[in-house]
Amino acid sequence: MFPPVCLGCDREERPGPLPLGLCLPCRGRLKPVRGPVCNGCGEPLAAVGVPAGYLCAGCRRRPPAYDALLAGWWYLPPLEPVVRALKFGRLEFLGGQLAAALARRFGRRLEPVEAVAAVPLHWRRRLVRGYNQAEAIARPLARRLGRPLVPALRRRRPTRPQTALARAERGRNVRGAFRTRRAARAAVRGSSLLLVDDVATTGATLDQAAAELLRAGASKVVALVAARTPPAEAGATGRAGFGAPPGPWEPRMAFSCRICPRPTVASADGQTIRG
Repeated sequence: MFPPVCLGCDREERPGPLPLGLCLPCRGRLKPVRGPVCNGCGEPLAAVGVPAGYLCAGCRRRPPAYDALLAGWWYLPPLEPVVRALKFGRLEFLGGQLAAALARRFGRRLEPVEAVAAVPLHWRRRLVRGYNQAEAIARPLARRLGRPLVPALRRRRPTRPQTALARAERGRNVRGAFRTRRAARAAVRGSSLLLVDDVATTGATLDQAAAELLRAGASKVVALVAARTPPAEAGATGRAGFGAPPGPWEPRMAFSCRICPRPTVASADGQTIRG
């Protein structure tokens, strides 16, 4: 009865499919996460020819519990209103559209995973919201990958919204917040898991959830999010829960960091970088 409205620019569109709820010009403004990024925290690296699995100095010093962080886009307009509509606007169908795009982008890299799990909401928040936005992405993604969706985790206590907290507080907020469900322990044990959430900022939530899955016996956890907060907003240093300053070594290669003006150097093994 009513023409669809683009979530990015509020322009009325012709009746018909509107992928991600965005008009064609707004879809063209989406900013995929590309180029060399740290395999652990997803922050961009000002280097070329870095090997697969490259970790920044902070993540090598204190690596996150998950093996890799994959992100579809930077959390910027016009994707930001899409995620907010999924999360707070009850547009659950957007989870399936995000899942389809993520499957096309990362399908080959995700072939080794054996099961999919979503970062859970506390039951009170889920009751108010009506569904878990991470599961709205994870469920159709699991179908597309041909993998089971395992309700592996529960949130054992309510936590404050991460968006309302400073970086240093985010790690403390979710520390110990997750437990593996008893009924899912057999499915988790020995499995390579894909852990799905909507947005990653510091990675603290994914880190704590992945750590709990590993304690329950998972062989490996790969984290996947629809969006990654840009480094300028997430903060340049001091990721919550990991990313401590690196130690000294003999430098072999120098370049500039995109995140801060300090010079960055890499060791001879091509793995360790330092700002």
